[in-house]
Amino acid sequence: MKLKKIALVLMAGSLLTSTVVSADYASTREVNRFKDYATVTHVEPVYRTVRVSHPRRECWDEERTVQNNYGDNRAGGTIVGGILGGVAGHQVGKGRGKAAATIIGTLLGSKIGRDMSNDGSGAGAHTQTRTVCRTVNNFTEEERLQGYRVSYRYQGHEYTTMMSKKPGNRIRIKVKMVVDDY
Repeated sequence: MKLKKIALVLMAGSLLTSTVVSADYASTREVNRFKDYATVTHVEPVYRTVRVSHPRRECWDEERTVQNNYGDNRAGGTIVGGILGGVAGHQVGKGRGKAAATIIGTLLGSKIGRDMSNDGSGAGAHTQTRTVCRTVNNFTEEERLQGYRVSYRYQGHEYTTMMSKKPGNRIRIKVKMVVDDY
């Protein structure tokens, strides 16, 4: 029983010691970071070629043939003409000829009404002009500034980095010191 307690105490102590050491190592890492300035030795703009779309609208006139829509007018003219012709024929006819005069009046009235609804043109189509447009994309290539390739010197060593803005004579850097445990 004592052996189990001793083993348990040793395990707990080992765990506590490793936690303290790792926490100490983490705080040491934070302490070993600082900011400093380096001297800029060379700045070179970096460009990238991009393809740019320039949409423009093209329009033109087209002539097209359109069928006349006389369906409703012709039917209406035929019906009205037939009714009026039938009434007129009925008025003119006498005796047994009354029925024949009504039929002939209806047929003639229908034909006259249909022809009148065509405006006398008799044409079934006409030409119509309309404007048609479409969008056309023209592409060009342009050089666009991507950033700056910056060379700088810090404590006797040359380094290079990319920056989005053009720097001045010196740049601010973050320094992190880590022990090399080789």
